[in-house]
Amino acid sequence: MSDFKNHKNLDDVASRPPDKNLELTLQEVGLENVQSQVQVQGLLLPAKTAAGVSLIDKHARGIHMSRLFKIVSRMHEQELSWPWLNECLEQMLVSHDGLSDSAHLNVAFELPVLRKALLSQEHGWRSYPLTYRVTSEKGNRTCKLTTRVLYSSTCPCSAGLSRQALQDEFRRQFREPSVQVEEVMNWLNRADAIPAWPHSQRSEAIVEFTIDPAEAMPSAISLIDEIETALGTPVQAAVKREDEQEFARRNAQNLMFCEDAARKLKAALLKREDVADFAIEVRHFESLHPHDVVAKVRKND
Repeated sequence: MSDFKNHKNLDDVASRPPDKNLELTLQEVGLENVQSQVQVQGLLLPAKTAAGVSLIDKHARGIHMSRLFKIVSRMHEQELSWPWLNECLEQMLVSHDGLSDSAHLNVAFELPVLRKALLSQEHGWRSYPLTYRVTSEKGNRTCKLTTRVLYSSTCPCSAGLSRQALQDEFRRQFREPSVQVEEVMNWLNRADAIPAWPHSQRSEAIVEFTIDPAEAMPSAISLIDEIETALGTPVQAAVKREDEQEFARRNAQNLMFCEDAARKLKAALLKREDVADFAIEVRHFESLHPHDVVAKVRKND
């Protein structure tokens, strides 16, 4: 049986220098997809964390992976915030003094939010993916928050062509110069009355916010609400018939190509003074085509 009291005498291969022909610096070394937890609004949420540092001492075989792991494993001890993430980042640098001059820390999790239905009193949970990232590059700190929001996009082209098809069908059905309203209403109520319908698809907005550490930090949910309001058609959780009808109305009122969606988001986010920079990417998962359409824009483009 091994004598664990003598663990300090175990061979430490990592403490030996690299081969002479491998004495080189490395930009980044660390851990990814570390199973961890974060504390958000008093809740413990499962997270995936990435932590890495540079290796500037070319005579060192490697970094101290276990020190990074210990820091990541303790992140749940305080409420998730930018100051707390920066404190953890500082611990990473201090624990690698002389070995590293830069570091990064990524925390990815899903934020559960209870959402009310559009019209009814129903409620349902929505989960929003969030990634917090703090970096230190030779003393320069950056804070970035990335989120993904799902929404519905109805194609303006298909809407226009559907309206034209409806006009043509109406002329075929009602050839008299004047028609009775009740007759038209009865025709519209038939299942086969509408000859064409606009196509829509589930779509995704990915927004990366750069936050100024010296300014007041915006909450993640306020940024998500800003995105959903600008788009007008975020996907819904619980719905009753009146909610589904309202969702259909909103789609009709917010016809958009991917270019329209990107412009809507940029116009809304330009008004926010608590965001130093942002990068927007929208993806429409086409129902007409087997490919996606994409639009990207940054704050200063």
